Amino acid sequence: MEQRVEERTGAPARSFIGQLRERKVIRVAVTYLIVAFITLQVAEAAFSALQLPEWAHPLVIVLVSLGFPIALVLAWAYELTPEGIRRDPAGMGIANPADVSEDGPPSIAVLPFVDMSEGQDQGYFCEGVAEEILNALCKIENLRVASRMASFQFAGRSADVKEVGRRLGVRSVLEGSVRKSGDQLRITAQLVDTHNGYHLWSRQFDRTTEGVFTIQAEIAESIANTLSLTLQRKRDDGQGANVDPRAYDLFLRGLVYFARHTTQDNVYARQMFDQAVRVSPAFGRAWAGLAYTYGFEYMYFNATDVNLDEARRTSARALELEPDLAEAHVAAGIAQCMSQDYARAEFEFERAIDLDPKNFEAWYFFGRCKVHEGDLERALSLFDRSSRVRPEDYQSLLLQAQLHISLGDRERALEVTRKGMERVRAVLELNPDDNRAWNLGAFALLRLGHREEALRWMQTSMEKAPMDSIVQYNAACFYALAEEADKALDCLQNCLIKVGNISREWLEHDSDLDPLRDHPRFGRIVAMFPD
Repeated sequence: MEQRVEERTGAPARSFIGQLRERKVIRVAVTYLIVAFITLQVAEAAFSALQLPEWAHPLVIVLVSLGFPIALVLAWAYELTPEGIRRDPAGMGIANPADVSEDGPPSIAVLPFVDMSEGQDQGYFCEGVAEEILNALCKIENLRVASRMASFQFAGRSADVKEVGRRLGVRSVLEGSVRKSGDQLRITAQLVDTHNGYHLWSRQFDRTTEGVFTIQAEIAESIANTLSLTLQRKRDDGQGANVDPRAYDLFLRGLVYFARHTTQDNVYARQMFDQAVRVSPAFGRAWAGLAYTYGFEYMYFNATDVNLDEARRTSARALELEPDLAEAHVAAGIAQCMSQDYARAEFEFERAIDLDPKNFEAWYFFGRCKVHEGDLERALSLFDRSSRVRPEDYQSLLLQAQLHISLGDRERALEVTRKGMERVRAVLELNPDDNRAWNLGAFALLRLGHREEALRWMQTSMEKAPMDSIVQYNAACFYALAEEADKALDCLQNCLIKVGNISREWLEHDSDLDPLRDHPRFGRIVAMFPD
């Protein structure tokens, strides 16, 4: 109880002082007072020598006094950077940091393309094409690209590009449409300035479906040229002559399912990727996608030997076909981590990062791997890096909070929890169906002392996905922290009996479960999980 009182009272005050230091408000205040003192001393001497009116010196005192609070407000809301003075999003209450000024660094959001096909049944293809272009743009140095999670939340919405730019903090938006009929394909794309709504570039492509790879490459190249950037081509993406258009179509379907990260959608994604490699056995990216589905199922949903063996087999095949594909190394890293071969996993994740430093999954799952291994300090640094690679991601911030608590730094845990909660609310504002945001947000609210709201959020999450094992596991951790042991143990047991299985390493290293470790039921439940 004493710890909870500290979290709700003293810690927030210390955290506020920490924010003052972080935003350099204290430094500005001290500097201002020193400069003001010198100014007044000089003014007193100079005004007398210049025989200025008596009211001149008091006027300077008034102006200096009025300037002090203004300086503090500006220090809170703005930051001094090598590029000049810019608005600090945290100080202005903006959830996702972004520089949207016209002279800021180039940035872009890729929206899902609109399905203009007669049957209106190509939504998956439209999403897939947009995602492939987004991934290509991520390879452009010095271009900030809004993540799929952020930009695809505008799918099916009639949002103005200026609004998209404001919400996502980007200077340009790529939008387009797809009309597909048999093997005939028409793709239109336009790059729009979010400040004034003017078209920066637009083009229409009429090809067969075999030409989709070329279209995506040409769009990315055209955007790079328009923004005066260079698209670095470091490798063949495994697309082109060796990939049957039917396999690529299946691959795109798999991507759409996989992005939803639910138990059933993971199964659907696997079916699509599996069919893709049957059509094109040398399609390395589809093998990597297949490996992801097995690795994710083992990590989140069902930790069986079959899933682990398949994760290793399919990731090895992806690496064999495409040794320079970052996604293949990430998939292999997940498989090796689940096999507890942490040295090999580290090699794979580091290789993925070397190939693609902007690959969020490489940083994020490297961090999760280090949690499995028990190296919490390294996990913290990796989660911090992943949170900067994808500035709107809330998971990497909220997981940092848990690790800070495990390492005994509750003040820092509260700081990152507040930042993570800002991101959670921003995501839910755009996509209220993001169940993981509800799920992890409940932890953040509980940690911040908002118990009743936290309980409602967790209940919402469980109602949205009652058969999702990771939701049940997180609920177990949540209720353990909320001092509701019976509910926590029921949820933990559900992970094993009703909805699948999870990795035992989390049970052994997760500090959120510490309140349950002396409970007799806990030992019996843990013993049921496979080694």
